[in-house]
Amino acid sequence: MPQARWYGYKGRLLKVDLSTSSIVVEELRLDYVKSYIGGLGYAARLLWDELRPGTDPLSPDNILIATTGPFTGTLTPGSGNIFWAFKSPQTNAWGETRSGGRFGAWLKYSGFDLVMIRGRAPEPVYLYLEGGRAEIRSAKKYWGMTVHEVTDALREDTGAHDASVAAIGPAGENLVRFAAIINDYDRAAGRTGGGAVMGSKNLKAIVAAGGEGIEVYDPEAFLEAALEAQRAIRSDPGMRAMGEHGTIGGLLGLNAMGGLPTANFSTGYFEGAYSISHETLERNYMIKRRACHSCVIGCSRYSYVAYGRFATPPNEGPEYETTDMNGAMPMIDNMEAIIRVNYLANNYGMDTISLGHTISWAIEAYQKGLITKEDTGGLELRWNDPDTYVQLVEMIAYRRGFGDLLAEGSYRAAMKIGRGTEELVNHVKGLELPAHDPRVESKMLAIQYAISPRGACHIHPIYPPYDMMQVDSGLREYGLPWPLPDRLSETGVGKGVAYRVVAMYGESYNNLGLCNFYAAGPEAGVLNPKRLARLYTTLTGIEIAPQQLLEAGERTWNLKRAFNVREGFTRKDDRLPKRMVTPILTGPAKGLKVDNPDGLVDEAYDAFGWDRATGYIKRSTLLRLGMKDVADQLASMGRLAEG
Repeated sequence: MPQARWYGYKGRLLKVDLSTSSIVVEELRLDYVKSYIGGLGYAARLLWDELRPGTDPLSPDNILIATTGPFTGTLTPGSGNIFWAFKSPQTNAWGETRSGGRFGAWLKYSGFDLVMIRGRAPEPVYLYLEGGRAEIRSAKKYWGMTVHEVTDALREDTGAHDASVAAIGPAGENLVRFAAIINDYDRAAGRTGGGAVMGSKNLKAIVAAGGEGIEVYDPEAFLEAALEAQRAIRSDPGMRAMGEHGTIGGLLGLNAMGGLPTANFSTGYFEGAYSISHETLERNYMIKRRACHSCVIGCSRYSYVAYGRFATPPNEGPEYETTDMNGAMPMIDNMEAIIRVNYLANNYGMDTISLGHTISWAIEAYQKGLITKEDTGGLELRWNDPDTYVQLVEMIAYRRGFGDLLAEGSYRAAMKIGRGTEELVNHVKGLELPAHDPRVESKMLAIQYAISPRGACHIHPIYPPYDMMQVDSGLREYGLPWPLPDRLSETGVGKGVAYRVVAMYGESYNNLGLCNFYAAGPEAGVLNPKRLARLYTTLTGIEIAPQQLLEAGERTWNLKRAFNVREGFTRKDDRLPKRMVTPILTGPAKGLKVDNPDGLVDEAYDAFGWDRATGYIKRSTLLRLGMKDVADQLASMGRLAEG
C-alpha cells in the first residue's frame, strides 16, 4: 500500500537502464523501509531481489546503486554521506563503499532516495538529476578527463554551478579493479571497485543539481533532537580531537604502540613517522579544515604543495589511511610525495588503500627476488623511493606497462605471477587490509576483517576496536558485555558477542545514512541508539524503538552475508592472511599476533547464528529476522544451515 506522504525520505527510487535508455521512478516500498530503514539496508534488499547470482561484476548485468538514508540531507550531525552498493569486481562478493562531502544531500535534494543503474550505454554518458527528474546525456566529450576536469566541465556546461558531481577518472574508465567513485572533487568512495563498475557501464558521472527540499514530520521536535545531538557531539573530547587533527592525528600514537602498518605489514613501527604526521602536515602544508554536509566535527584537511617536483593545487587530504598506505607501507618519509599521491589518486579516481597496499606488496616481492625487472619493464622497486612510486600511480591509472598488472590489485596480481608472491598478499576475500593491524589494535578488529561481507575492512559496518577504546556508545542495555575484555584477549571472553552488538549498531548507521565517526565514544557523547530513535521518529513520523533500529542493522548484516553465500562464499573465505597470524618481529609490538583466528570466527558465528562448519546462516536466524524468503532461496541452493 503506498505511503500517503513521505517525511525524511523523498519516497522515490530511480531505476535507470543504460542499455535501453529507460528511466523509471518508483515509490519506495514501505515494508522495506520498516525492515531495512534505508541506506545500505534498502540497497542490499534491491541487490538481493534483482541481481542474478553469478553475474560478472564488469558486465552490463551488474547493478550499481547510489543510496541515501532518511537522515541524509537533514540537520542530523554526520548526515552527509553517500553510499554505493554493487557486486565487487575486486572480490566477486558484496561490494559497498561510502564517501562524505555533500553528494548524498544533493541526491536527496534532487528528488531521489536511491538511484539504481544497470546495463551499459553504447557510448559514454552522464546522468543529470534535478527536481525529481532524470536525464541520460552524452559524455563523449568528457571521456578521458580527470575527476577535477570533468567536475568543472559539467558544472559549467549544465549551468548547475552549485551541483554536486560524482564521477570517475581514467582509472574507472580503464577498469582498474580498485577504481573509486569521487564526489565533490576529492571525496572518495574508494573501496571494492565501484569506479570500475561505473566505467564498465560507460557512465562518466552523476550530476545532482538539487531543486527540492525534505519534509519533516515534527519540525520543532526534530530540531530540538538534532540540536541536542549536536551539543552532545561537541561535548565529547574524542570528537573535538578528531576535528582538531583529523584522522591523521592518530598516526603517531599508533606508531608508538607498534601498530602503524609499515613495509607491507612486516612491522608496525616506522622511524620516519614524524615526517608524515599531522604535525608536519599542519605546520607546512595545511590550508584549513573542512567538513562534510551537516558535520560538527570537521575532520577533513585541505592542503597543498606549493612548488617542486611534488607540487599540487589545493586539495582535500591526506587522511590517515592514505598517509599510512602510501607513506609508512612503502616506507616513504616524504609528506610532499604523499600529498602528491593523494591528489593524483583522487584525480585519477583510485582507492588509496588498495593502491598503497598493492605497490607495497610489489616492492616487497621485488626485494625478495620474486618479481624481477623483466616483470616491471625495467623499473627497480625500492622502499622509500617516492619518484618511482608517483610514476607507478600514473601507470596503474592508465594501465601502462607494469601498471596494467598492478591495476588488478595485489591478490589478482599475485595469482597471475605466482612464485610465492601470494604469501605476501594481505587480504581477505581479495580486498587488501586497511591501515590498522588487528595484532596490535584489537581482536574485535580481527573478527571484522575475517567476516566482513566486503572483505578486510576497518570501517564497514563500523570501526570495531571498542575493546581498545573501552567505550560503550550506549550499547550496554542492548547486550554489549561490560567491562569489555582487554583488546588483546581472544576467545572465551565474549569477543564474538560484543562484536555482534557493535556490528548491529554500525549497520544502523549505514541504514540511516550517517558517518560512523559519530558512533564510537561514551554514551553521552555519541549518536547512541536512543538519540537515533528519537531523531528518526520526529523526522519521519514512523515510530521506532532503539532495539528495532539495531534489529534492522542485524537484518542488513545477515542479508549481506546471504548475498555472499548465494555467490558461493563459505567458511574458508573468512580467513585472515598469513601475516596476521605471524608474530610481529620488530618494534614496540614485537611478538604480537592473532593466536586463535578460527576460535574468534567460531564465537562470532555463534553470536550471529551462523553454522561453524560451513559459514552458512541458520534457518532459525533468518526466520527470527523475518527473512523467510531469503532462507527459502538459500535452501533451494543447498546453502542454508538447518537449525
